Amino acid sequence: MKHLLIIGARGWGREVYWLAQNTLAYQGGTYDIKGFLDDKSDALDGLVGNFPPIIGPVETYQIQQDDVFFCAMGNPLYRRKYAEIIEAKGGIFISLIDPFAIISPNAIIAPGTSIGAFAIISDNVKIGKHAMIHSYCVLGHDAEVCDYSSLEAFVFMGGHSVVGEMSVMHTKSSVIPYKKIGRNVEVGINSAVMRNIKDGQHVLGTPAVKVEI
Repeated sequence: MKHLLIIGARGWGREVYWLAQNTLAYQGGTYDIKGFLDDKSDALDGLVGNFPPIIGPVETYQIQQDDVFFCAMGNPLYRRKYAEIIEAKGGIFISLIDPFAIISPNAIIAPGTSIGAFAIISDNVKIGKHAMIHSYCVLGHDAEVCDYSSLEAFVFMGGHSVVGEMSVMHTKSSVIPYKKIGRNVEVGINSAVMRNIKDGQHVLGTPAVKVEI
C-alpha cells in the first residue's frame, strides 16, 4: 500500500483530502492518507472534522518508502514551487480523480492532476502535470491544459483550444474552439475568450479583453 501526503493543509488542501477519500484507488486500498505537509502547524486547529496530522514542512520532509504525493496549492506559482521541491528529492506524484468524472479512454492525464466530480474530459484531451480541473468543467476534443494550470468550476474549453502553463480560468469562463490562452494568463469569472491571448495577460468580459490588475 502507498501512503499519500498532501502538500498544503489550508482550504484547498482540505478539499483535496475529501477528494482523495472519494477516489476508487483509495476505496480499493491502493493508498492510505498519511498526512499533510505544511509549515503552519496549526492550520487545522478549530475546524470541524477529523483530519490526518500535519507532519511538517515540505522543505525538511524526508521521503519514506511507499510515499506518494499530491500538491494542493491553489496558486500555480506555489504549486510548482513545492512540487519541484519534492520531485528534486525523488518523490512520486499521483493524480486524484473523482469517480463521477467522465473521462475518455483516449485522454492523456499527467501525474499530479486533480479532476473533480462531473467534469467531462473528451477524446484526445491532454492535461499536463499538476493541473487542477474542478467540478463540472467541460473539455472538448483535442483540447490541451498545460502544466500547473487551473480550471475552476464550470469552465468550458472548445475543441482544439489550449490553456498555457500556469494559467487560471476562473469560474464559468470559456474559450472557443481553436483559440489559445498563453502562459501565466488569468481569465476572469464569466469571461469568454474569443481570440488568442498573449502570455502574462489578465483578461475579462465577453469577449474577453486585457485589463490592468
